[in-house]
Amino acid sequence: MGQHTRGMRTPVTIALLLLLAAALAAPWMAGSPQGLAIYEALSRACHQQPERSWSLAGAPIAFCVRCLGVYAGALAAALVGARFSRLGAAVSVILLGADWLAEAAGWLGPRPWTRFVIGGGAGFFLVSSLWGEPKPRPARSTP
Repeated sequence: MGQHTRGMRTPVTIALLLLLAAALAAPWMAGSPQGLAIYEALSRACHQQPERSWSLAGAPIAFCVRCLGVYAGALAAALVGARFSRLGAAVSVILLGADWLAEAAGWLGPRPWTRFVIGGGAGFFLVSSLWGEPKPRPARSTP
C-alpha cells in the first residue's frame, strides 16, 4: 500500500458505512424531515427510481439496486483492503456496460439481483484501485 493511500482505508470505510446506513435508514424515516433530507442528499448520487429499488418498511431504499451494489462492493473492498486487479476491473466494467446497454436497448427486463451483483463488482474494483496494484511476484529461478 502506497504511503499516500495507507491512511485512506479507515476514512473510506467509515464514509461508505455511513452512506449505506443512511440509504438503508431512509425508508424507516420516510415522510420525516430526516428521511426526506437523506433521500434528497443521496439523489445526487442515484436516480432513486422506486421501480428499480428494493423496499424496506414499505418505502424504497435511497439507492437503486445497482447503486446499492456499487456501494456495498466498495465497502467490501475497503473492509478487506483488496488490491487492484486489471483483469477484475476490466471484467467488471465490461459487465456493467453490457448490462446497462442491454437494459437501455430493451433486450432485458428488470433483474434486480443481476444489477446488484454487477454493481457490486464495479464498486469493489473501483475502491480496490485506491490501494494500488498487487506486488509483482518474484521471478522463478529455473534449475
